[in-house]
Amino acid sequence: MPLSEIKTLKDTLKDEMRAKSITASKLSELTGIATHHITALIESDFAHLPAAPYVRGYLQKIAEILDIDFDMLWRRYERESAIKRSGEKDTLPQNRFALRSIKKSSLIIAAVIIVVLVIGLPTLANFFGKPSLEIISPAGDTEIVSERSYHVTGKVQNPKDRVFVNGTEIQVQSDGSFDVPKELDPDANTFVVSAKRFLGRETTITRNVFYKPTGMQLPESATSSASSTQEKSSTTTGSTTKR
Repeated sequence: MPLSEIKTLKDTLKDEMRAKSITASKLSELTGIATHHITALIESDFAHLPAAPYVRGYLQKIAEILDIDFDMLWRRYERESAIKRSGEKDTLPQNRFALRSIKKSSLIIAAVIIVVLVIGLPTLANFFGKPSLEIISPAGDTEIVSERSYHVTGKVQNPKDRVFVNGTEIQVQSDGSFDVPKELDPDANTFVVSAKRFLGRETTITRNVFYKPTGMQLPESATSSASSTQEKSSTTTGSTTKR
C-alpha cells in the first residue's frame, strides 16, 4: 500500500491546513461548513458528523480550498469511519424541502370524510337550525268570520318539526302540512302556532280570528284591525295586478 494511503484523514487535513496556514475557523468561513463539523472532521470525531451524503459534500468543499484530491479524502473517511447513513433514500440537503408524495391511503381517508360530510349535513339540519313555518289560515294577522267552525292550517318545510297550536302539539302530515279544526268563541280568538326543531330553535306566529255571528257587533278595535289587514291585502293585490 502506498505511504500516502497509510496517512489518516485527520493527519491529512491537519498537515494540509498547517501547510497553507489555514485554521479551523478560517476553513469554516471559506467553505460555509459549520465550525463544529470542521473540528469533528479534523479530529476524526465521526459520531458528531451528519449522514454520509453530507460529509461527502463537506469533503468536496474542503478538497477545493486545500487543493487536494477529493477521492483520496473520501476513501480515508470511508475506511476510518462507520459511515452514518440516515436511510437509503437520503440525499443531499435539498431533498429536505422537496414535496413528498401523498399516500394513497390518505387520499382514500380524505374522500371518505368528504362523503360522510356531504351525506351527514342534511341530516344534521334536521336537528339544528330554525324551522320554516307558513300559516295558510288565518291568512292575515286578523281575520273576521261568521261561522263558528274554523280550521287553522299551515305547513312546515321539515315534516319532522313539532308543531303546537296554543301549546298543544298537533299532527303534521308527511308533506309538512297540518289542519286543526277549532270551535270559535264569540269575539276574539287568538292562535299561537309554534314549530320546534330538535336541538334547534323555535318559530312562532300569532294570528287573531274574530267570530261574528249574524247580528253581533264586534268591538271597534277588532273592526279597525281587520280593516287595516284587508286594506294592506287590497293594496298588495292592486300593486301586483298593475305590474
